[in-house]
This record gives sequence, structure tokens and C-alpha cells, in this order.
Amino acid sequence: MKDIATDTLNELSILLRMDSFAFMIIDQSNIVSVFERIPFKTPQRNFRYIDPVELLSIVQNNNLRYTRFEKVHISIDHSLFTYVPAELYDQDGWFDYLNFVAAGVTKDDVVNSAMPAEKVCIYTYPLGVRKLMSTLYPTTQVQHLSESLAVFLGREVSDDPTLFYLVHGDAGYIFVFENKELTLVNRYHAPSVKDRLYYILLTCKHRRLNPRKAYIKITGTRDAVDGLQTELEKYFIHIQQINWKNGWRLPLSVKNPMELFEFYCIHHANNWRNV
Repeated sequence: MKDIATDTLNELSILLRMDSFAFMIIDQSNIVSVFERIPFKTPQRNFRYIDPVELLSIVQNNNLRYTRFEKVHISIDHSLFTYVPAELYDQDGWFDYLNFVAAGVTKDDVVNSAMPAEKVCIYTYPLGVRKLMSTLYPTTQVQHLSESLAVFLGREVSDDPTLFYLVHGDAGYIFVFENKELTLVNRYHAPSVKDRLYYILLTCKHRRLNPRKAYIKITGTRDAVDGLQTELEKYFIHIQQINWKNGWRLPLSVKNPMELFEFYCIHHANNWRNV
């Protein structure tokens, strides 16, 4: 457990995954005072089986009580989500959208949230975990990680078709923007360069992106993206690694700033919404 001061701090961001609880504390001077990723004792394949008692213990042991922070952001990261254009969204059929692509989910575990880009994100947020987090952080809006990533990346596009690929461990997010509009979001299990290349090519074929005109932007740790860029150069002309210069002062424990890229997106996307 980190030694965290007991006075009121500025902003807490939490990222829940099926294998870990990660959090970052940042103050008004853009100093990241704490960043920590705590693995769960038993990684799960479904958010429904995350132990609320273990979650509560992590929050208490790290002194992350709600009243200590001016702002709290919570994001969850998993593959059980989908997007629906707002004009096509049927409030009465909200559960069916996700059940169609992720059969077996239960209605009590599914939620939805509207995005600024006229999209509705529907995703699983199990009732047991949801009750605990809403008790611990009663006025905090919870979002799927893809929402913050989409809002952040949406400010980095032009009229040219752009595909973003974000590598995180064995998972990868793909975002496609065409004419500055988000047209596709997906998350894949892609542990190898071959897997990542396959999903990028498949997405380009699905969206009919011209390899000579599409911009491919990739980010992740250096070892993860260098090999991918080499393979992409066989198919595309415009390839770019996202150089993340965050301007934050990071703890000495953070050896690779890319560890905080998702938190950077969460922090800025949520603050942009409030402007």
C-alpha cells in the first residue's frame, strides 16, 4: 500500500479490469502523486465473478474514500460492449443490442450511457460490483473505457479516414474515424503481432478503407508497436506511432509513461465533458 496523505486531493481515476484494480491520483499542478495497479488474487473471465469484498479491501487499504477527492472517474475495461447510433437506439430494446453480440449476459448486469458523438454505449457492469461502487462513490459516473478513449482520440483526427490501434497486453482496441465521425469500435484478444495485423486488415476490409489514403495510428509499449509497424508498412502508406507527451510529473515507480496512457485519456475526456 502506498503512503497517501490524508488531506483532500484533487482527482482520482480508477480503472477496473477482470484481472486488476488500477488507480491514479493527480493534483491541480499535474503531478501524479500515486499510480498503482493491484492484481486481483484470482483473475476472472467475467466481471460478474469479481469479489466485492476484495474490491472494498483495496479501496480501504489504499485510503481511497470518496470525500478525499474533488473528482472521481471510474472506467471498466472488457470486451462485452457495443455501440448504437443515437438515432437508431430503441430505449425499450436496450438489452437486446448487447445480448445479440454477447449471448448469455443477464439483464441486471447491463447498463448504457450516451456519448457526446451521438452514440450509445451498452456494456456489462455486474449488479454486485455496481452496488458496491455506487455506495463507495455515490455521485460518480462510471463508463466503459472505450468511451473515454473514443472521446480523446476523436480530437486527433482529420477528414481523412483514420484507424487507431491501442495495444494493452494481450488486448487491443480498434477505433475507426471517417470524416471525423466514429464509425467502428472493437476490442480483441490479440497477443501477437500476427493477431494484431489480422484484426487491422479485417477492419480495413470491413470499412473499405483505401490503404493509400487511410491513416493507421498505433500506440503501446515500444516492443509491442515496433514489430507491428514493420508489418503494417507492407500494406499501408500512412503509419504513425502516437508519441505521447503528457506534461505530467510521474512517480519514480513509473518506468514507462505508456502505462498511464489510458488514464491520460480518462482524465482529459472526462474533464472535456465538463467544459
